[in-house]
Amino acid sequence: MKFHTALVGTWGLAAVTIAAAAYARGISIDETITCASVVTSTGTPQVFLTDTAPKSNYVTSGVNFPVLVCADSVTGDNTLTALPYQLKHSFLYTWVDLSLAGISASSLTGPASNPNTPPLSNFSSLNVSINAQVSVFRLAGAYLGDYEIIFNYATSPEVACDNVYTKIAPTFSWHGKIYTFVGGGGVTTPCDSAATNDFLFGSSGVLLGYNSAPDSSGFVLTPGLPPGWTVH
Repeated sequence: MKFHTALVGTWGLAAVTIAAAAYARGISIDETITCASVVTSTGTPQVFLTDTAPKSNYVTSGVNFPVLVCADSVTGDNTLTALPYQLKHSFLYTWVDLSLAGISASSLTGPASNPNTPPLSNFSSLNVSINAQVSVFRLAGAYLGDYEIIFNYATSPEVACDNVYTKIAPTFSWHGKIYTFVGGGGVTTPCDSAATNDFLFGSSGVLLGYNSAPDSSGFVLTPGLPPGWTVH
């Protein structure tokens, strides 16, 4: 799944999401999303997932940049997912390119209550590019205790989609199983418009399926893996 940076005007917090064809659901990058911390480097592309069990759960986006742990402050923000989720237990792991920014990753983080903590909507003005994002939602309502995991990639600029999967395969470990993007099923890269990259897991870690709904059309659970992914 791709994501598109949305511009937020000074008139309020409502974000404009740029829609695209097929399954490229847009993610809003707005003033309600801030980042609390930088992921400590492990010397590998792996990022261990906060507040999930087992602790061995990890994700690799396919790009190798500093990673920020971010969260939304709006309950039930359907620009992120169509499913209800638990705000305090849901995180957006965000890979940022700082090569033009001349700042450290830690300068982008802080408490959401601190007015000096820049929201994602300010990153572009700081010359910080967001190249990839993996959202891990602990769900609520009818899906209480389940998890949704979504891989997203920037399309403007196209540097993320041009480089993802060339050296590091998008991968994650969930409850002892390894899910990896290898291509296939009509999908060549995880940035293809037909790539959904959107997984739903039960509370015990069992894969329930993936979201096959077109853009802005809610959530349609389809059994099996999203196109292009494998598991072992």
